[in-house]
Amino acid sequence: MKTFLTSSLMTLAMALTSTAAHAWAATTPMEKLYTFKFKLSKETYEYNQKSTSYEEAFEKAAQSCFNHYKDGKHLTENQGLDIIDVCANPRS
Repeated sequence: MKTFLTSSLMTLAMALTSTAAHAWAATTPMEKLYTFKFKLSKETYEYNQKSTSYEEAFEKAAQSCFNHYKDGKHLTENQGLDIIDVCANPRS
């Protein structure tokens, strides 16, 4: 009887562990496509990013926006601030 009880408990523990491991793998966050549009003067820049979170996608989009509008040029302080403002506030 003791062997049967020990065996049953071990089988139950293994089944629960297997189920928990499967559930853990199934909860991987899904990636979603986020689209950001930035407009400076008359030029619109659109950026698409697949990510598991809006915040991560927005961070990449804002950096890409800044690089796009800066385009390797030396900017005045006002130009830089304008670009930062546009890139921090995408349009829908």
